Amino acid sequence: MSSTKEIFHAAQRDGSQLVVGEASVLVADSTGRRRTWLGYQEGKFAVAYFETDSEREVSFSVSKVISIQSVDVNDETTGTMSRALKVVCHEPRLDEVFFVFIDDVRNSLEGDSDVIELVNAAASDWRRLLHVAMTELSESAAAGIYGELRFLESLTDSVGPSAIACWQRTAQDIHDFTGESARVEVKTSAFQNRSAVTIHGLRQLEPPTTGTLTLAVAEVQRHGADSIYEAAERLRGLGVDHAVLTEKLRDAGYVEGMPGSGEHTFSLISWRFWEIDRQTPALNRSMLTDSVADAVSSLSYSLSLGSLGESSSKFDCARLAAEGSSSI
Repeated sequence: MSSTKEIFHAAQRDGSQLVVGEASVLVADSTGRRRTWLGYQEGKFAVAYFETDSEREVSFSVSKVISIQSVDVNDETTGTMSRALKVVCHEPRLDEVFFVFIDDVRNSLEGDSDVIELVNAAASDWRRLLHVAMTELSESAAAGIYGELRFLESLTDSVGPSAIACWQRTAQDIHDFTGESARVEVKTSAFQNRSAVTIHGLRQLEPPTTGTLTLAVAEVQRHGADSIYEAAERLRGLGVDHAVLTEKLRDAGYVEGMPGSGEHTFSLISWRFWEIDRQTPALNRSMLTDSVADAVSSLSYSLSLGSLGESSSKFDCARLAAEGSSSI
């Protein structure tokens, strides 16, 4: 199967029309009577047509970015009329995201599948993704996500794909990685400014009641040879569940193909680790009275790493997972 992106780009050069004056497309898939066409409408809006046997009329949109409707199409190459589900991306700057959406649909198509139900299910899953994708990813946000992915990659390499369960991305989670007896907070520091990291809130460096808390600092070089996308692909190559990883990346603020994401690249230089306990000179909730802690909101502060003493260059992955004993 040719990549969705390649077919869309080829259709701009060599596509033929399904409906006169409407779209220039190429056949992407053909299974029996079920075909898929990919191309561009009016020369600028990416569009996909999924052939269907259903006579149901469908018309709805996804986050005002993608529209989906039933149409009759005339295949110029065969002269035959067909029923199809037309899916259009109305925001060209989100084309890369749209290609991923169409990839998901194409990979789910089977000979007897209900195209309308399949696209509807995919659209439901993608509503939240598109909401994230419509924002611009800043370099600092990208660096933070990259550092967490590199930690997850080392953890996965050591203990297996189940390590994804340790990565916490919901609003209720305090620390980035949580295991049965250990927690890890990951910070990413530019190699040119490795003396401090920003701590958010009073709980981020608050030691847990049971178990340990480790501050892991990834030293990265900007404009390197690696990216969030490539790190995520390596994780999938290690067997990490695609859907789970996609959802956690979305919760972290990243969607493949979102504006600006391809501009941020890094190189991982080294890791530094500090054990955080009650004697660590870091501001946390337990240092304040309840009335003061409850009154403070939206707190961020810069923590001098030099104040934490000597760091370690290794982390025992077995502390986060029952399996494995390798170190990062």
